[in-house]
Amino acid sequence: MEYMTIITKDHKTITAGLHHIEGELMNVVVKDLSGIQLGDRLTCKFEMKSFHAYVLKQENFNLYLYLPIQERQAPNERRRFYRHSCQISASLSIKGQEPSKVTIVDISLNGFGFITGNSLGKEQLYELELKMDEPAETLRTQITVRNQRELPTSLYRYGSQITAISEKDLLHLRKFLLNQQLSETGE
Repeated sequence: MEYMTIITKDHKTITAGLHHIEGELMNVVVKDLSGIQLGDRLTCKFEMKSFHAYVLKQENFNLYLYLPIQERQAPNERRRFYRHSCQISASLSIKGQEPSKVTIVDISLNGFGFITGNSLGKEQLYELELKMDEPAETLRTQITVRNQRELPTSLYRYGSQITAISEKDLLHLRKFLLNQQLSETGE
């Protein structure tokens, strides 16, 4: 396990073991949680770099910290985008055409994996719309198909990349993914 130094808002220095970083969530292990509260902004020092993270959850000796994706000084060996496996119904369309139903099987800040019975064009621009439970929002985005795999049941599994998304929808997507990551930590 690699170690880092955390400085609390009261300037207390704590040594923390870096358990993992995935997407915008960093899990560190500390011996003493005293003086650390939910929502606190912590200064983290790792490999001669300093960056900020925010306390989202405390569990036993684990701290789950929000590490903004824009934070350039953060450790760079993290998986850039967390991927959440799911089964969510959505609609996919080309502008001006009737939408078709797809099943989203994974979601990240970079794109979506989905299954459909329709053969789709690679590099074609599509509109994707899905209803998310937490937070209860309808998310709309434009995607481009990047890869395709034919499944044995006359279905296709596609990987796509987000090419356009509004700031509001991006915020909802980030909240959804962070909620999913945090709920997975309690399992």
